Amino acid sequence: MKFGKRLLCWTPGAVSWLSLLIMGAVVAAVGLMGTRLVIEYLQQRMAQHDLGHNREIAQRIEPLIRSQLAGDTAREFDKAAPSVDFYGSFGYRIFLVSGQGDLLLDSGADGALPRSLGEGWLDDLEWSRREVPAGGGEASATNEAGYPQVIWLERLQGPDSDGNVYLGVASDQHQLNDFLGDLHLQLDAILLTTYAMIGLIGVFAMRGIGRAYERRLEYLLQRRSGELEEAHREVLAKTRLATIGQTASVLAHEMRNPLASIKLALSGMGSRESLAKREQRRVDLVIGEVDRLDTLLSQTLDYARPIQLSNRPVSLDKLLTSVIAQQQPLLDRRSLKIRREECGECLVARMDEGKMHQALLNVLKNALEASPDGGRILVSLKARGDELELLVANGGEPPSRETLDHAFDLFYSTKPKGSGLGLGLVKRIIEEHGGRVSLTWDRALGTCVTIQLPRSSE
Repeated sequence: MKFGKRLLCWTPGAVSWLSLLIMGAVVAAVGLMGTRLVIEYLQQRMAQHDLGHNREIAQRIEPLIRSQLAGDTAREFDKAAPSVDFYGSFGYRIFLVSGQGDLLLDSGADGALPRSLGEGWLDDLEWSRREVPAGGGEASATNEAGYPQVIWLERLQGPDSDGNVYLGVASDQHQLNDFLGDLHLQLDAILLTTYAMIGLIGVFAMRGIGRAYERRLEYLLQRRSGELEEAHREVLAKTRLATIGQTASVLAHEMRNPLASIKLALSGMGSRESLAKREQRRVDLVIGEVDRLDTLLSQTLDYARPIQLSNRPVSLDKLLTSVIAQQQPLLDRRSLKIRREECGECLVARMDEGKMHQALLNVLKNALEASPDGGRILVSLKARGDELELLVANGGEPPSRETLDHAFDLFYSTKPKGSGLGLGLVKRIIEEHGGRVSLTWDRALGTCVTIQLPRSSE
């Protein structure tokens, strides 16, 4: 339990390295065991191969020795010695053993022969004359240097007391064992190096893949977070809209009639000349505030009122002409000039003409109020692919970054007595029509309001 708790506190990198070490140890152990089994298999196969060579040599020597032993007594084997020495010079050790267990001839022995097997290198010879078949058999022993020997015994008919003489051909396994031992070490080294390289490459590859996956997850998480934030803002906007709608209904019912009564009473107070200038200013101030409250109520109701889209394409250019004509008195009073770029064929499908007129009017009024006297305003309408782009640009001081980011937010306003509903209503109307609206600053054009609306397919 303690180890499990500690493991939970480890970093993902530490857990990865620990997993790699455990996996590497298991793979290395399995690989080393497999290498050992392969070397043992090769050793057995090579021994069988040498044994086959020994058998072939024994079968070649057998006729010579058999002819030389014919008619001799058990102690007269000197005639076979030249043949034994000749074949022994090729790296094979050839010897003759009697059925009594005496060494009669030996191509590599020193000292007088015959002698007992227990007095020389064949003292550990694993054989039994009863187990050696007529066709010969295999045996093993260790030479004077302690190296293992692979031996083939061939049974010969001779003048021995039991009637048999055994021809043996031994080959030294020393060089083979040394070679296989070196091969084992080299294979183990290559195997471990290969596993280490594979492990390192795997770690870096997995880390790269992991980082790419993490970046992908971060991107998806950021995108999902952005979508959630956008959905949250939409929910807030809809909640605000619902609240505004309820509030507007209550205000319209509870305040409009009293405001109308107040305005009517103040307007009918008699001749203004009968009032002192001070009281007259006060009455005008109250009437102006009543008008402002009535306008605020109207804007709030307009914002909350649902938009009705028609199926008839509407000329946006004609709407602009109507809006500009409506503001012509203000243009003349402040000596403002409008440079118009028309697009007579620009139609917008599914439009609430009244709402769009109101949105364009709010945009133009903001441009007029932000322009200096005698300034110029650009109103440009162009068709760009499947969209219509309306640009309204005016001079004046550049807006702040906060204004550029929040100009279309509900209740945001830079005017001392502004309600913050005008541009918010513009944004809602444009988005309900499937369009987009943005506020930017251009050094050549000034403050720019850009409206993009889907173009009619007709």
